[in-house]
Amino acid sequence: MNESNVKKRHSIVVTMIRIGVIPILLLGIGLTVYSQYSVREGMDYEVERSLSGIAHNLLSTYNALDGGEFNMDGDTLKKGETTLTSDYRIIDDIKTDTGTDVTIYYGSKRRMTTIVDKNGDRLTDTEAPEGVVDYVFGQNEEYFSTDINVDGVPYYGYYVPIANDDGEVVGMSFAGKPKDSVMISTNYMIVGNILISIFVILLAAFILYLSSSKMVIAIQHIKRFLGFLAGGDFTQKMSEEVLERKDELAEMGEYAVHVEIALDDMISRDPLTKLLNRRATMVRVENTWEENNYIIAMGDIDFFKKVNDTYGHDMGDEVLRFVSAQLKDELEKSGFVARWGGEEFLIGFDGTKDDLVEHLKAVTGRIRAKVFESGDKTFSVTMTLGVTIRQPGEEFEDVMNRADALLYEGKTGGRNRIVVEGEGHQVPDGLATS
Repeated sequence: MNESNVKKRHSIVVTMIRIGVIPILLLGIGLTVYSQYSVREGMDYEVERSLSGIAHNLLSTYNALDGGEFNMDGDTLKKGETTLTSDYRIIDDIKTDTGTDVTIYYGSKRRMTTIVDKNGDRLTDTEAPEGVVDYVFGQNEEYFSTDINVDGVPYYGYYVPIANDDGEVVGMSFAGKPKDSVMISTNYMIVGNILISIFVILLAAFILYLSSSKMVIAIQHIKRFLGFLAGGDFTQKMSEEVLERKDELAEMGEYAVHVEIALDDMISRDPLTKLLNRRATMVRVENTWEENNYIIAMGDIDFFKKVNDTYGHDMGDEVLRFVSAQLKDELEKSGFVARWGGEEFLIGFDGTKDDLVEHLKAVTGRIRAKVFESGDKTFSVTMTLGVTIRQPGEEFEDVMNRADALLYEGKTGGRNRIVVEGEGHQVPDGLATS
């Protein structure tokens, strides 16, 4: 395949994290942006309410002090007959209690204020912002701004019109806070929200990782299992961790097992005997030869051609199926059994030589005892086998050829026997040396 046509693949772990974390990250960014906007909006609203209350309370306090109108007597601000100029106790107490600057305007000028300049002098007899004067005096309505310039300092400011008895606006009550002081609180809240969002994102990513890690592992098990199937190795088992799950991955695992069984029967098994065929055996050997110390046995059915010639091929097939079933039941769980060709069988045993010989004695005994019927005739069959042990570093072909030579030795030595390398012939009645 052309390399340019090979699609780049990514780890399933990366994909899972990407699927889960990116939406959470985008949500977190969105929430952070929204929280900044909502915090600022909320803070503006709360500051407006607070300043409005203070500005109104300032007027209420002076109204309670004297029921007369605000008026100027020369340079002196009065409330009715009460002189207010130079008596800063009320506004200074408000500043101390609330941290809010307050001002009483008469006309457009500050007559009494807690706001001071850089030298610490009160900003009396200074003008209110022109736009504020036009709005409050012109509309006779309260005014709030998030950016009022007071002697070069940005302020949040709330203005309440002061009207005389005939409704004419003669001044304003002002409550304000430097914008920097409000923004410090706002920024603390925004930073707090950002930190909470980051924590939630990290927590969600961690929870996602924990919840998806087993899923990812299960997918990797399925991938590994299918990889073995693709390579023709049907010896691997699906992980119990996959099959014990309660979700669709368990179903996928079960389907993969069914596929293995079907492919094993179709590709790896001889259709007549259900034993491994030669191709599947070679795959098994290639995949397991280095890690398993197989003992190899070669065997065949004695005088099998005579069975076919005398009783027909259908009866020969029945003999093959019976012998194969006995070998499979006895030996396949400890290695492999293959139909190597015709009536010849190859056995790979993962255990000791003595254990294999005992198994072979048992299975050949059952085979000898089986009586086959063909019409009014009966017959039995026997087997001859050669057994050899793999030497360190020895290749499969060399071991198999040596087992085949031992089988030939058994054939020429009388058949119906097990020839063990270095131990001679084991026959039904005992051991006969070669």
